[in-house]
Amino acid sequence: MSVELMQYTDTTQNRQQINDYQLTDVTYTGTPKSVVAKAKEDPDRMPIMIMLEDQLAGFFCLHIHKGPLEIGGNVKTDVLLRALSIDERFRGQGISLTAMNLVSTFVNVLFPNVTRIILAVNQRNVPAQRLYQKAGFRDTGIHRVGKIGPQYVLFKMVNN
Repeated sequence: MSVELMQYTDTTQNRQQINDYQLTDVTYTGTPKSVVAKAKEDPDRMPIMIMLEDQLAGFFCLHIHKGPLEIGGNVKTDVLLRALSIDERFRGQGISLTAMNLVSTFVNVLFPNVTRIILAVNQRNVPAQRLYQKAGFRDTGIHRVGKIGPQYVLFKMVNN
């Protein structure tokens, strides 16, 4: 299984893969379409594709500058990871864990000044909490209330 993280580019093939993306439960996340739409309006948001071979298996967003500030982060040293999802056809294969294990190196290449990846995870989203903990994310001790309830703010140091 070869999982790779790639910055989204607006190509016919990538648009088609996003249109074919299967994600019915968006309680805790956004769809790739919504992530791309927000990124078109905000240059600080970078959509990231999780590729399994040549297929789009997952998606998330890296948000710099104002993004980390939304959850108590540092604008100079942090990047906010948001809207992680895995296409329903690819779940249960360890793709999300592999992607979250790759994210530090990926962030270091894109943003050499960033030393920490932060994210907010809903307290009710226990599977996501377990995933992030397995991938080395730790609790900052900051708790906040998001759009649908209480959240933990987690962090992972970047491999500099």
